[in-house]
Amino acid sequence: MPKLGMEPLRRAEAINAALECFCIYGIEKTTLDMVAEKAGFSKGVVAYYFKSKRQLMLDCMMAFLKSYQRKISSVITQDMTPEEMLKKVVEVSLPPVSDERDEPLNVSELDGHEKICLPQSKIARLFGQYIAKAALDAELKETMKNVYINDVAGIAELIRYGKKVYHVNELDEEMAAYTLMALIYGLSYFRITGFLPPGKEDNRAAAIQFIDELFN
Repeated sequence: MPKLGMEPLRRAEAINAALECFCIYGIEKTTLDMVAEKAGFSKGVVAYYFKSKRQLMLDCMMAFLKSYQRKISSVITQDMTPEEMLKKVVEVSLPPVSDERDEPLNVSELDGHEKICLPQSKIARLFGQYIAKAALDAELKETMKNVYINDVAGIAELIRYGKKVYHVNELDEEMAAYTLMALIYGLSYFRITGFLPPGKEDNRAAAIQFIDELFN
C-alpha cells in the first residue's frame, strides 16, 4: 500500500506516465507494467489506484481534458475584452507550432496551473486514439460527448458576454461556440499531418480570424 497522503501525487504521476505511454505505444498496447516503469514505481501502486486498465484509460482521458479547462481558466482575467478571452482559449488549445517541443505531458495542477504542459503533437495523438475507441464504446462516446457539451457551453457564455458588450444581438452564440470548437479540433488534427495553409508555418490564424469576425 502506498504511503499515507501520497495518493494525489501518485495518481498524477501514474496518469501522466500512462498518457506518455499511450502516445508512444498506443492505448491498446500499453500495459500497467509499462505505466509503472514510466512512472518509476511498482505495478502494484498503479493497480492500487486504478482497478483496471480501462479505469486508468477513462481517468486519463478526463484528466487531460479537464487540464485544458483549468489552464484556460487560469489565463482569463476579468479585465479582458470578450475577444481577448476567446483568443486565450485558442492560444491554450493551439499554441504556436514554433513553440512545439518534445516535453513530457503534465495534466496535473498539483504544482500550479503554469506547470500544466500540453504538447500539441501528443495531445492530438491521444484525441485520435480516444475518438477511434469511442466509435465502438458507448460509455466512452457518451463521456466525451458530455465533455464537448461543457466546453461549448463555456465558450458560448463568453460569446454571450461579447454580444452584450458589442450589441451584436443577431449572433447565435451556441452555433458560434460549436463552430469555434470544431475549428480548434480540426486545426489540431491538421497539425498532426503537417497540413498547414499554403506558405504558412502555423494554422491557428484561422480560429483567430473567426473570432475577429464574430463581433464585426
